Amino acid sequence: MDITYKRTKEVCDIFSIGKATLYRYAKDKEFPQPLKPTKSVTLWNIKEIEEYFKKKTEENMLMILE
Repeated sequence: MDITYKRTKEVCDIFSIGKATLYRYAKDKEFPQPLKPTKSVTLWNIKEIEEYFKKKTEENMLMILE
């Protein structure tokens, strides 16, 4: 399994979201939580975030089809 961690700004750029939006998602218990190796560094697992968004998209499509 390829694990890629990115800092907050990079994650926001990859998913075209703002920092506040990323942290709003992080309040969802299902959303992958970041690692905090130091007080000033926050790292996010990109693969886990991609999987989260894929799962949410699938759930939303099922709700639409019902």
